[in-house]
Amino acid sequence: MQKSSDLKPELIEALLESLASWDPRASVPLTLTFMEHADPAALDGFSRLMASSPGAESMLSDRFLSESPDIDMLKRCPSGSLGRAYWHYLEDNELDANLLRESDFIPAHKSRGTDEGHLAERGFQLHDLFHVLTGYDTTPLGEVKVVSFTVAQAPAPYPAMIIASRPLQMVLYQPELLPFVMDAITEGWMRGRTAKPLLPVHWENHWDESLDELRARYNLI
Repeated sequence: MQKSSDLKPELIEALLESLASWDPRASVPLTLTFMEHADPAALDGFSRLMASSPGAESMLSDRFLSESPDIDMLKRCPSGSLGRAYWHYLEDNELDANLLRESDFIPAHKSRGTDEGHLAERGFQLHDLFHVLTGYDTTPLGEVKVVSFTVAQAPAPYPAMIIASRPLQMVLYQPELLPFVMDAITEGWMRGRTAKPLLPVHWENHWDESLDELRARYNLI
């Protein structure tokens, strides 16, 4: 096992900067630094976890990636449908549906291999949709729940870094918030473990279907 003293200075500095920042995206530069400077055995461990996650085999078999969402089409979907709920989520939160499709993590994963790159790219395509399927909002605790859910479904460096570093941040700076963060992590994790695999599903073929029925079908109630 790698000792803390063996961590590269760049990674130690990025970790300290992340813990000192209350920016919700503070884990982004930390994780990118981790992917560049981490112990190779740790990165290989994540690669194995991603490849062995439920649904990864089928994902790598069909290599499905979706086109950018047609926002006008989503708006026209029936009330109560997945597509309409996704449109409301994007509109209510003033989000660009293509933002995560351009994440720096995608080329970082692709540099480690085409399989890992594909799994990561599809995962980022589905992050916002996971918010809709789970019902978790975009508040800091809502994001913690979603990334905990994601780690339970398919472990990857970025969501794992969030749920690993945020509790430590609470301990160091605001311990009274620790119970709320741990509850959020636990809730998202348990739902992710009990739900059916979501990543291999071609959700873009289900826009017109009832969101409630889809949640029931995939054990998301």
